Amino acid sequence: MSNSFSIAEMLKIAILMEEEGYKFYTNGAKFTDGKTKQFLVTAAGQEFVHKEKFSKLFDKITENKESESDYLLDDEVSEYLRKLIENKVFDQKEEPENAFADLKTAVEHAVKTEQLTVQVYSKMYEGISNKEAKNMMAAIIDEEKSHVAYFSKLLKEIV
Repeated sequence: MSNSFSIAEMLKIAILMEEEGYKFYTNGAKFTDGKTKQFLVTAAGQEFVHKEKFSKLFDKITENKESESDYLLDDEVSEYLRKLIENKVFDQKEEPENAFADLKTAVEHAVKTEQLTVQVYSKMYEGISNKEAKNMMAAIIDEEKSHVAYFSKLLKEIV
């Protein structure tokens, strides 16, 4: 990823990634039941909460800078940013057929995707020079690391 993203652009990317995660887990829940479905619904809920948090931060950051950030609301710009991240983390094209076969497999897959999310955000973080932007991305990374920790703990309890 480029190192020239603004705070608003990073938040927009984070929002899109959380939307992608929400869709990924929600889709998996459609084809499962029992504890696996419950886990996937919970994971989708966490993605939704993160998206809402990042959306509020986006609104706060762009509140007095509408003219500078209006382009991020454009459908074509959103699609461009979505293409940058599409299938980088929640890769539906290469999703194993058994990704949601049982609770253990679903949690293992969730740990892997959340770790990849942390990697994507960490790569963006490396190129940031603006202190405020760096702090913002660090908060986003911490949020994603909490997902990894939660899912890893859950996996240990299953095994």
